[in-house]
Amino acid sequence: MTTTVIEIVTYRLKSNIDKSLLNNSHEQINTFVKQQPGFLYRSISEDAAGVLHDIVYWQDMASATQASSAFEQSDACKYLISLTDADSVTIKHMPVLSEAMMCESSPA
Repeated sequence: MTTTVIEIVTYRLKSNIDKSLLNNSHEQINTFVKQQPGFLYRSISEDAAGVLHDIVYWQDMASATQASSAFEQSDACKYLISLTDADSVTIKHMPVLSEAMMCESSPA
């Protein structure tokens, strides 16, 4: 059984925000998460409706919740919040039920 946790944050940008400003936040946020204990992987995508999906994999729930608390205090968070429509934000932490990775395969 895995203890991995997926953090999914969905949100929209404020209507007057240019997407290039969001792109400027990626490096700051990536640097922040890479420094957090238990960080495994992060990706961000946008669906056809313009909703952003920021997905982070954590080693366990303690790492996920600790990083979320630290993120709220970070400059990267403050910058991202300035771009975000606050009413659109949802945050979920969910334990992984099953997982597989390509890098788990044996070399030929």
